[in-house]
Amino acid sequence: MRKRLEFVALYGISWVVLFQLFRILFLAYHYKRTFELPPLLWFQSARHGLQMDISFAAYILVIPTLLLIFTTKKWEWYRKALRIFSFIIVFLITLLVVTDLELFRAWGFRIDGTSLHYLETPVEAWASMAAAPVFALLVLFASLCFMIDRIFAALIKRVVGAFKKSGYLFTIPVFLVLTGSLIIPIRGGLQLAPMNESAVFFSDKSFANYAAVNVPWNYMSSLLNATYSKNNPFSYFPENDLNTMISPLYQKGGETIQVLDTTKRLNVVVIIWESFTAKVVGHLNGVKGVTPQFDKLSKDGMLFTNLYASGNRSDKGMVAILSGYPAQPTNSIIKIPKKTMSLPSLPKEFHKNGWYTSFYYGGETEFANMKSYFLQQGFDNIIDKNDFEKKDMNSKWGAHDHIVLNKLLNDLDAQKEPFFTTLFTLSSHEPFEVPVKTAIPGSDPEHLFLNAHHYTDASIGDFIAKAKKKPWWSNTLVIIIADHGHPLPETDRSKPAEFHIPMLWLGGAIANKKMKIDSLCSQTDLPATLLNQLHLPSGQFQWSNDIFKKDRNPFAYFVFNNGLGWIKPGGFLVRDNIGGNITEKGGKLDNADEKLGKAFLQASFTDYLRR
Repeated sequence: MRKRLEFVALYGISWVVLFQLFRILFLAYHYKRTFELPPLLWFQSARHGLQMDISFAAYILVIPTLLLIFTTKKWEWYRKALRIFSFIIVFLITLLVVTDLELFRAWGFRIDGTSLHYLETPVEAWASMAAAPVFALLVLFASLCFMIDRIFAALIKRVVGAFKKSGYLFTIPVFLVLTGSLIIPIRGGLQLAPMNESAVFFSDKSFANYAAVNVPWNYMSSLLNATYSKNNPFSYFPENDLNTMISPLYQKGGETIQVLDTTKRLNVVVIIWESFTAKVVGHLNGVKGVTPQFDKLSKDGMLFTNLYASGNRSDKGMVAILSGYPAQPTNSIIKIPKKTMSLPSLPKEFHKNGWYTSFYYGGETEFANMKSYFLQQGFDNIIDKNDFEKKDMNSKWGAHDHIVLNKLLNDLDAQKEPFFTTLFTLSSHEPFEVPVKTAIPGSDPEHLFLNAHHYTDASIGDFIAKAKKKPWWSNTLVIIIADHGHPLPETDRSKPAEFHIPMLWLGGAIANKKMKIDSLCSQTDLPATLLNQLHLPSGQFQWSNDIFKKDRNPFAYFVFNNGLGWIKPGGFLVRDNIGGNITEKGGKLDNADEKLGKAFLQASFTDYLRR
């Protein structure tokens, strides 16, 4: 009996120690971020994370502890079964931990159940990882698996091998009770609230909080609490008060300043530029020389200098641009077709009013469940990877940007007017492969990222130069906008900088060229702004705030993994929804502004749940 109890204790403690070593590995892998923290926070991350480590170790212990009931007379089978069990758990947990090392760099949050969506399109998932040190990570994974498995093999052989016969009357009740008592460490103690992320979030430094999180616990929790709940986790105010708080943000009625020539029904081309952060645009105080064509075109159109993305992923940006719908911090509405079916959209509105609508993308539109959304939203024609020849598949994602842009240019010549066309680029997505000579040298992710944007910039510049010679140009509006920002380049690592994106309006349809629009605005504001300019109905886009409406209330709202950003002309704040901390702040926003940001989150998420 004593050896059996000793085994349970040693096995559980071994997992807790291992989780702490994984935490050290995470801090070491992201050493630049780690050294930005005071050393005290390193230890506090380990201390606060210990509770979550113990919780998940207790989950692992349930099966081994319960099976000890059946080892009173024979236990060789137990040793063999536990070796298999331990190997499977070691393999899965190590895989999560090593994968999380690189995904955190790209996503900015610990791996969770959203990663399963990438398994539906494994080629694209591999392409996303291609910029990572894959070989080194594989070596690390194999080495960790081998070493950890050897440790558990030795522990099982040594302790289980010392078992002796034990009586049924004593063994069965003891290990039944012990198995049941594991619920206490699993839920984090005897307190009212069970274990959750708030238990380990302790700092206003987001990275310190993320370091405290236990990866397998976080992953399991996200799977168990995925998208099925109808309860709003962001419930801060009585629901009856929300409309009173939110409605003043939107100006109902009123006059819109006309900036487009609408003597005829205009063609509209929307180019959505992958990961097009303002940090790479010289005209927006970004890195010089990365987007020379965009900078040149900015002098010939209307540049929106103070625009912010709604979310941090393409699937969220697509819905924000085309449906004017705010992103969700813990979910993505595009993944749930029954919800997106209820959304309004620009293609749906244009199609209804007589425009021919089309969507162009060089990759697979099935990625991130985008295709179901496009099919619902009234696109007459969807062009994707399947419409390009094999010789044009010169990227792991699909056809490169200049190939897709050239196809669009040729197709528009034969297109019946008026048309509404959307094109989504892909070459500036990881692994940042481009089919031209390197313009910005460097093999690290940041320089590859900049070089990829330089290529897409050249491709779009060439498209615009050729389009200007087409007969349809004089009656066309071209809108260039990003799907989301990006952590790279690391010239400014604040959240507002990461979500700051460009938008440029070009074309013969613009009445007042060479303008800068400095009004604070969001991706979600595009539908109401565009439709009002074209004198089309926009009332169904309730979350869209016309940028050219007189006396508008300017604001921007963005979300990342369980956090929000709130920007007003007087400043900004960034809030961690889990810990309830303000992690970044600038300007003169006060408690009333924080309440308004929380109210907007609650109201928009309530709307999402009800769809």
